[in-house]
Amino acid sequence: MLYLLKNILLLPTECQTNQKLMPAQLPEKYGKPGHYLSGSKIIFLLFLLVFATTYPKYLEILADGSPATTYSYYFEKIRHPFLPSAQLNDDSHKSKMAFRLTVPLLGKALGIGSGGSGKDIVVLYLIQSLLLLPFLYMLLELPARFTSRKNALLFAVGCSFTYLCKAFFWDYDFWFDAYAYFFILAGLYFRNPLLVALSLFLAAWTDERAFTALPGVFLFHLIQQADYRIPGTPGQVKKAVVSRECLAVVLAGFLYLLLRVLLTLKSELWTPVGAQAGVSLDMIPYQFQHRLIGVFLTFEGLWLIPAWCLFLLFSRHKAFFLVLLLVLCAQVVIAYSVYDITRSMAYSFPVLIIFFALLARNAGRYVHTFLPVAAMACLLIPTQFLIFFPRQIPTTLSSAGELIRMVTPFIRQLFGQAGS
Repeated sequence: MLYLLKNILLLPTECQTNQKLMPAQLPEKYGKPGHYLSGSKIIFLLFLLVFATTYPKYLEILADGSPATTYSYYFEKIRHPFLPSAQLNDDSHKSKMAFRLTVPLLGKALGIGSGGSGKDIVVLYLIQSLLLLPFLYMLLELPARFTSRKNALLFAVGCSFTYLCKAFFWDYDFWFDAYAYFFILAGLYFRNPLLVALSLFLAAWTDERAFTALPGVFLFHLIQQADYRIPGTPGQVKKAVVSRECLAVVLAGFLYLLLRVLLTLKSELWTPVGAQAGVSLDMIPYQFQHRLIGVFLTFEGLWLIPAWCLFLLFSRHKAFFLVLLLVLCAQVVIAYSVYDITRSMAYSFPVLIIFFALLARNAGRYVHTFLPVAAMACLLIPTQFLIFFPRQIPTTLSSAGELIRMVTPFIRQLFGQAGS
C-alpha cells in the first residue's frame, strides 16, 4: 500500500507529462486549415444530436403534482446519505442505492432536498446533461491519441447513438449511469495519477458496476504505456504494470473496497443480493435464453471493433487475446446477473476503447474501412436498452406533440405572472 502511494504521489515533471501526452504521430485536424470545424463546434453539434434523438423526462418531473411523495426516498437519501433505509423491498431499485453516494452527496452539497420540489430533482438531471459536453470532449480527444481525428469523430458519432451517450438525457428512476460513465471516461483520459484515482473513486461510489469496469481501465493504461500496443516482453509488462496510472487504478479500487467495508460495519448499509433481489448468477441461464439481444443493444454497430480486433489478436497475441476475452466475458456475466442488461453492459466501454486502440495501432487500414459502417449502423438502429424487455428511447424530434403539451402550462403560467 505504501508502495502505491509513493509512486502515485511522485508526480511526473512537466517535461515528462508533455511527452506522455503526445501520441506517436500527431493527428490531423477535422479537415484542412481554414476548412474544418473546431473541436468546440463538433462537441456542441454532437450534444445537439444526442438531445434531438433522446427525449428527456425533465418536463414530466416538473409537472408532477407531488414530487416530495414521488421522490421521497431520493430526498431522504440526499438528507441522510449514510443512514440505512428501512422498509424497502429487496427487488426495488431503491434498495440497491445504499452505497451509491456520489450524486446524493452532490445534492446535499448543493442544498437540494430541503424543499422537496421537482426543481430540485431537475437540477441534478441538468448537471448530468451538461456533463455530456466534457464527456464528448474526452470521447473525441482520447482516441485522437492513437488514431486520426476523422476516426475519433466517427467513433464519437457512433457512441452518440447508443445508450452510452443517451444516458445523459434519458434517465429512469434515478439511475445516474451518466455520472458514472463520465467519471470512468475521466479515469481513462487523465494522465495525472491523482486525477485518475479520484475519478475512478467517484465512479465506484456512483454505481457498483463502475468498480467492475476497473480491470478495463487498468488494461487501457497498461497499453497506453506501450504507445497503445501490446507490451512484448516481461520487462515491458512489468514496467507498464507499475506505472503511476495503473497503480492509481489499483489504489482507487482498494480504497473503495476498504471504505465500503467500514461503512457496512459502522452505518449498517448493505445491498441485497440473490434471485429475489434481481442480483444473482442463477439468473444467467434464463437471461441467455430469453434476453441475449441485450448485449448487442449496448454498442450496436460498434461491436464490429472488438469482433475484428479479437480475430486479429487470436492469430498474433493469444495471451492478450485471452486476457481481453476474459475481461469482456466477465462484463457479460455481470450484465446478465441483473435485470438491466444493456445499462450494465455499457460499463464495459473501457474495453471497447482498448479494442479500438489496438486495432488502430496494429491494423489501422481496417479501421478506415469499417468504422463508417459501424457508425452508420448505430445511426440506423433505434436506441434501445433491455430491462425485462427491450425499451426504445423516444426521440425529442418525434415527441414534438408531447413537448408542446408539457410546455404549454408553463408558458401560460409565465405570461400570466408577467401580466400581473
